[in-house]
Amino acid sequence: MKRLYRYLVVALVVVLTVAGCQRRPLLDPNFTAELNVVINIKSLQNVTCDIYNPKIPLPTVEPEMLRVLFYEPGKSKVAGESYISSLSTDADGNRVISGRVGVLPGEYEMVIYNFDVRSTQIRNDHSHGTIEAYSDPVSEVLSSRFNTRAGQRLDIRYQPDHLLVATSPREYIPWHEEIHTIHAEASSIIETFYLQAKVEGLEYVSSAQAVISGVSGSNLLGERKMVESPEAAVYFTLVKSDDKGVPVVCNTFNTFGRLPNSKNLLYLTFDIHTVDGRAITKEFEISNLFESKECLEHKWLLLEETIVIPPPSTPPTSGGGFSPEVGDWNQEDHDIIL
Repeated sequence: MKRLYRYLVVALVVVLTVAGCQRRPLLDPNFTAELNVVINIKSLQNVTCDIYNPKIPLPTVEPEMLRVLFYEPGKSKVAGESYISSLSTDADGNRVISGRVGVLPGEYEMVIYNFDVRSTQIRNDHSHGTIEAYSDPVSEVLSSRFNTRAGQRLDIRYQPDHLLVATSPREYIPWHEEIHTIHAEASSIIETFYLQAKVEGLEYVSSAQAVISGVSGSNLLGERKMVESPEAAVYFTLVKSDDKGVPVVCNTFNTFGRLPNSKNLLYLTFDIHTVDGRAITKEFEISNLFESKECLEHKWLLLEETIVIPPPSTPPTSGGGFSPEVGDWNQEDHDIIL
């Protein structure tokens, strides 16, 4: 009798255990969302459209990884953070980056940006209202070559990489049994300009750099808004080319945006080095160029002035920095005493 009673108890426990079990996936759909982000760069001037000079190398914008941040509304608190990197292409030919993000159902402020950039840095990422993109200042040695005007010290920074940003001030994630999908579109917060200056004596130039003042030094990602104070300047290198046969130095450069109410006039400073070791500095006030039709419609800065590089007093013995060359290897035989 006792044995039968024991069997009945065991059988009852087994039945209750089986009835109470429920198989669930390792990633609970209630706490997981699918994120699909379309990368929109089709109207990126001087990168994918409005190309003035196709002879020079153009910047490429091909993000491969996105950082995703969810914030509790109105609070300085990150509620969730993920990285997604699954690449695909949609029907319109746009790059799409997708992946799973772990986040509880609720309402959030959301910021997404590409994580695989070198020159653009992120700070103050503890809240939607303070997360900020910026670029680092150049070295003191490099800065001293351009800070030549008395009484004025420029905050010279490296040009930022293109940062593709998607943001939502209210992203609602409901309770769900199946996977909930978030759709977003990321576009660049960076403006790319094309700059060109005519040069007489271009064959004597070995390298050239430029600095443009009166630009923003950072951008608040949550609002996609450039920071207007303090004023910054951007440093970039130039390459040799021609415009319909006219020799020029030129290149594209990136900024967080031109300051509309800059205290100072907009200045462009060239730092040119020649094949015989001379350093030539040329400065132009270019506020009018930013108001030109070419700049307003295409972001082209086309200087009409010609920079004149005098020929060297003695012929140079080797080429300059624009066209580095490597000679043939010379074979040498030596005995090594062990």
